[in-house]
Amino acid sequence: MAQPVSESVTIIDVAQLAGVSKSTAARALAGYGSVSSKARQAVEAAADTLGYQANALARSMITGKTTTVGVVIPDISNPFFANAVRGISTAAREAGYDVLLSSTEGELGLERRAVSVLAGKRADGVIVAPVSNEDTAHLEELEAKGIAVTLLDRPAPNVTSASYVAVDHVGASELAVQHLLDLGHRNIGIVTEATALLPEQIHPEVAASLRPATARLLGYAMALRGAGIRYDPALVASSSYSRHSAGDAVRYLLKSKPSITALYCTDAEMSAGAFAALQDMGIDCPGHLSLVGFDDQDWATLVRPRLTVVEQPSYQLGRTAFKELTASMLTPNERRRNRILGGRLVVRESTARSRSA
Repeated sequence: MAQPVSESVTIIDVAQLAGVSKSTAARALAGYGSVSSKARQAVEAAADTLGYQANALARSMITGKTTTVGVVIPDISNPFFANAVRGISTAAREAGYDVLLSSTEGELGLERRAVSVLAGKRADGVIVAPVSNEDTAHLEELEAKGIAVTLLDRPAPNVTSASYVAVDHVGASELAVQHLLDLGHRNIGIVTEATALLPEQIHPEVAASLRPATARLLGYAMALRGAGIRYDPALVASSSYSRHSAGDAVRYLLKSKPSITALYCTDAEMSAGAFAALQDMGIDCPGHLSLVGFDDQDWATLVRPRLTVVEQPSYQLGRTAFKELTASMLTPNERRRNRILGGRLVVRESTARSRSA
């Protein structure tokens, strides 16, 4: 029967009970080097009997690994990141890793501090959704120290050895807008954090370097172009990341462009703000105006009409990010890659055929 964990029990005690040398016991418990199956079983049984708890710091000094990974995200309260972290944590637990989590509130200074702390704790790798895709010197320093980096949701081109895991933001937007086009809508507005695109930016080759909001705006523009419809910057309602701001942007857009028959919102916060604004304005959805949101959240099925959305595979993105991180840790000299997952259109009640179709 296992005894309670005791700090007085040493590796020497375990070795003596198992009838092996101290070095064999250390290798068996740390999971490195050559140890016979019989010796490993004896050591594990002895450790269990004595209630031995390995010293993580001592083990890391021997193996050079801490079996910990860091996760640095802008906002843990955001359901997208919460689900992604759940995917990371599950995959890490299955692989025998512990996760150190930091939420930076979208502040670059807090991200730098979190990365510095993780480097000091000798994390084997870091998954990060960077605040900036240009100010990334702190992430490049991780590379220089031999700490693997995987980028989640947001690119950082200067972090050259890092894998990039994200949803296909451009393709997901094209799904949303194509759905509206198929319903006969031609005057389609968009609510986004991004500013209106320049003509030369409307090209698929620029997508890999764009932040999610801008990439989704690009998908909107490309879907319209594919239908032979000119991209009109006047149909772009730029908003800060808040429901209140999105609601104000929708009110202004619909008053300035009353011919709009459909709206596409590129974020869950934008979608919630737009939905509330339509209700406040007494606009029948989808009878008078169809609405498509981005990212599926619980509230989208609780309201009436239920919201048509583009769903992100956030949990799977987290699992994939951890898989890419461990690949980087095992083969640090191998060229990393982009892992882009597809979005999925979930059609509900907030979209209908255009009255003018």
